[in-house]
Amino acid sequence: MAQFMMYVSKKAYLIIFLMIICCLPGHALAKVKGLCSNCHTMHASQKQWPGQWGNETWLRAHPQKSLLVNDCVGCHSSGSSSTNYNLGGCEVPVVLYTGAGQPTSYLAGGNFWWVKEGLGGEDTKGHNVFLGEDDDSLPEAPGNSVGSCGTDACHINLSEQYSGPDMVFVLNGKYGCQGCHLNARHHANDHPNGESGLVDSADKGWYRFLSGHGFTGEGVKGYEYKDWEAGHPNLAPGGTAHNEYIGDAAATGYGFSQSGGAGDGVTAFCTGCHGDFSHGGQGSSSPWEMHPSDAKIPNSGEYADAFGAGYDPLVPVARTSLPSSDPSKVDIGTDLVQCLSCHRPHGSPYFKLMRWDYKNWPGGGDNKCTVCHTTKK
Repeated sequence: MAQFMMYVSKKAYLIIFLMIICCLPGHALAKVKGLCSNCHTMHASQKQWPGQWGNETWLRAHPQKSLLVNDCVGCHSSGSSSTNYNLGGCEVPVVLYTGAGQPTSYLAGGNFWWVKEGLGGEDTKGHNVFLGEDDDSLPEAPGNSVGSCGTDACHINLSEQYSGPDMVFVLNGKYGCQGCHLNARHHANDHPNGESGLVDSADKGWYRFLSGHGFTGEGVKGYEYKDWEAGHPNLAPGGTAHNEYIGDAAATGYGFSQSGGAGDGVTAFCTGCHGDFSHGGQGSSSPWEMHPSDAKIPNSGEYADAFGAGYDPLVPVARTSLPSSDPSKVDIGTDLVQCLSCHRPHGSPYFKLMRWDYKNWPGGGDNKCTVCHTTKK
């Protein structure tokens, strides 16, 4: 009996020790914060929870890897908030609003409400990341310059589980959010939850967990604003409350390293699947066959008067270095137009993931192209 009690006591101390380590506020690597049990379950994750053990139907229906209690969208969705919510002391960004009507406020990347079947249900307005919900309008990623890694690869769609080579990050079986956020690391050594910070390395998890395949060792660099720019599309120009992006005006290829690469910004990441959108190279070199990305906004002609009210979160630019010395301004002649200047990757209310309603302009809608093309109003 004494030996049994000693065993129990040692086990109890071990459990308490592990709980303290996991839950210490400001733990160097725990950039999510709060109770471990907010995200993890110890005895019902990778295998379905037997019914006789309790009524936690969510555990029986959705066993997850890494002892998680839910998948990406499961945690990052909400029926009451369309921007962020507090989960046991940890601020969680919302990428899928599940309310009946479209969200009127959203994050910089937009919201999947507009593409999710049963909600907005319109695939032209975002990337459809939901399992089995193949894109209704496109057979593969437009501008695909990579070829095919299989019909279930992320270059083709994000709604099927990948079955090809793991590319270092053990991609087999992944789809949806993990088709872009290849190696999500909520415990990476970046800035604390609820605070802003520069994220520019693999150790920090890369900007918004956007990395290349593991064999490249590369990823997106950027400055993450603390609340994911909650409040779009009604953020006033001229403020400093926004993300900062980096671009490469000397880029000559696509992706992080293919055919000369496109730097280490968002444009490099987007062109990993959409490289032919500016065939012949991104960057400032011309002639362009399509609208350039990571091209400097010229300090001449109509462009010299661009962004008169200062940096506009509705039309974000990329910098040649991070962070900007004055993020409330746009340095004409230095800063760059990028993919995100016109598009929201998750989803937007508008055709082609646009940040404004260009399709219905003129007569209705809006034409923010004139933020740069100032004489074409």
